[in-house]
Amino acid sequence: MFLNYQQAASFLEDVYHVAIPLDVMARLVEKKLKWKNIDRTVNIRPATDRSKRSVYVRFKSVLSEKAWLNEKKGEAIEAVMFSPFIPLVKDIVFLFLPTLLLVVFLVYSWARQMDSILKQGNDIEKQRSAFYVLAEKMRLPIGEVRSQISESRWADIEASGQHLLDMTEHTLTGAKQSERQRQVRKQYSFKVFSIVGLIAGCLLMVVWFVYLYRASFKETAYQVNDCFEAAFYDEVLKRRLSLLYEQTDRDGKDEWEESVESPFAKEQREFLEKEQSKYKVNRFGVVHMYNPVDLNYRLRSALIMQRSINESGMELPLSVQYLDSAFASRLEALGMTYKSGIRQYYAPSDSTVVEAGYASAKYQDISSRFIPLKEDSILCIQGVVKNPYRYVISSVWYLFLPLWVMFLVVLDCILGQVKVLRTQRHLEQFQKDFTYAMIHDMKSPLSSILMGAHILNSGKLSGKPGKEEKYRQAMMEECEHLLTLSNRVLVLTKLDEGHLELHQEEVPLRPLLDDIIAKISLKTSKRVEFTTVYHRCEMVYADAFCLREVLGNLLDNAIKYSHEEVKIDIICESEKGFCKIKVCDNGLGIPLKDQSLIFNRFERSAAVGRSGRGGAAGFGLGLNYVQQVMLAHGGRVEVESEEGCFSEFTLYFPIETV
Repeated sequence: MFLNYQQAASFLEDVYHVAIPLDVMARLVEKKLKWKNIDRTVNIRPATDRSKRSVYVRFKSVLSEKAWLNEKKGEAIEAVMFSPFIPLVKDIVFLFLPTLLLVVFLVYSWARQMDSILKQGNDIEKQRSAFYVLAEKMRLPIGEVRSQISESRWADIEASGQHLLDMTEHTLTGAKQSERQRQVRKQYSFKVFSIVGLIAGCLLMVVWFVYLYRASFKETAYQVNDCFEAAFYDEVLKRRLSLLYEQTDRDGKDEWEESVESPFAKEQREFLEKEQSKYKVNRFGVVHMYNPVDLNYRLRSALIMQRSINESGMELPLSVQYLDSAFASRLEALGMTYKSGIRQYYAPSDSTVVEAGYASAKYQDISSRFIPLKEDSILCIQGVVKNPYRYVISSVWYLFLPLWVMFLVVLDCILGQVKVLRTQRHLEQFQKDFTYAMIHDMKSPLSSILMGAHILNSGKLSGKPGKEEKYRQAMMEECEHLLTLSNRVLVLTKLDEGHLELHQEEVPLRPLLDDIIAKISLKTSKRVEFTTVYHRCEMVYADAFCLREVLGNLLDNAIKYSHEEVKIDIICESEKGFCKIKVCDNGLGIPLKDQSLIFNRFERSAAVGRSGRGGAAGFGLGLNYVQQVMLAHGGRVEVESEEGCFSEFTLYFPIETV
């Protein structure tokens, strides 16, 4: 078709000496671009060598294909549109700018939160280091205090206790100061803004999706309308006009008024008649009328031909079935293999006269612009395409793909934000528990020792040996508690550094367990029933000190996290190369979600929920100590528990090392 137009331009110039007005052609191109929502100025100019153009010129303009006005003379033209991207930018700037600002804000707030978590983690690490140092510094002085209690050196105990308490207060003050700084930083938290921003990002992507879908839907509607007009042109030209010609030839009538014959046309006709050419001479009509350059030449041509048919006086009605078939063929050529139809109706009443195919239009169906069948008639036709949404999306899938990727990224960011919030809450809870644990496990015992030494040194209990012995025993228990804590910290520190030396030997289990049970029974105020069973496992190859600490910790926990009446079963047995020691209680049990956390160092969240007192009861070192010691022995520890029913810890010591 494009080649035919170029040949026609050359023919008009050579024969009729008619030059094509370039300014009119430029205005026509601008009208067609406006129909596509592109409002730019177009310039028609002589074509030049494109290879000489700079990259800048190529970027800032769009050039059409070269068209020959007269190929023999080497005359060619091209259309150029400057700043072609401005309309596109105008269309998306209202979405692009908010999207860009939102991305910048989310990145900034995310970075601030990460910075907050890192600072919080550093603060916690400093607290841990300070605690390790304090616990190691206390080990020797506490041992001396225990000896001084036996010797009744109350003044020395009071001085040592005050010194240790001052060290603890110094460490505790640092932890509290870190907590206050965190509270100040919390005032500038971006958590809420991040969540709101992520939700806004999801909504913005929905807006982007709607915008892209509507733009694609509009383009599809343009294609549907173009197919319908092309089908209407085919129905008029290939069917009704052909029938009109056949009827005219058959009746011997010439309905076409012949006016002045151009010299070129006369020359061509006479030449063909003289040579008796096999080519048939068709009638060719030229209509002289005021007709400004129209936006849609094809539709205008079809309407002119239809008017000629209507004025011929012959009954040649429009074939809805033919039009429906042509319409469907045009759609299929574009890849729109959807249900379609043609509807003939009266306007504006919208009452249907006849229809072919699927012509009832509903929501999200695409209807073409109507075409009147007569100039003075309200009888119109219209094309309909049913549910083309898949074509609408598939035609711009390359735009929806990054949108879906962005949606998945935002969704992942939302999940990440939830994890960040949980991490922050966990760190905050850890700092609170850590401070409480320092007060409970370090400051309170030291305060008790200091208070007891002060009372005994004042002589208020002279002559009251019963009360004096009670104070002495309480002070010894607090010293034992602090020594146990210090020893565990020392062992864990050596394990971390890889310097722990285990003094493994054959340790008889029966006397060891009897001694531990006897000491625990004296300390506890609950009613505890112990049951021990030995099944081919009377000895275990282990470090005696570490084994005592591990078993003591498990039995302490069994009593601590139980009701007032406690039943503890201790089963020692040999199985598959291991000596197993089971400690089973009828206590509160451990929730399934916490069973993977209880062996973490400084983990307090699980213990807080299970503690009968409702608060943290230590640093969360006990079970981590158990696990690290078992790993150092080449064994392992396992837990089985049901919340509200029981807990069972099993220690596995390898037999082959014996």
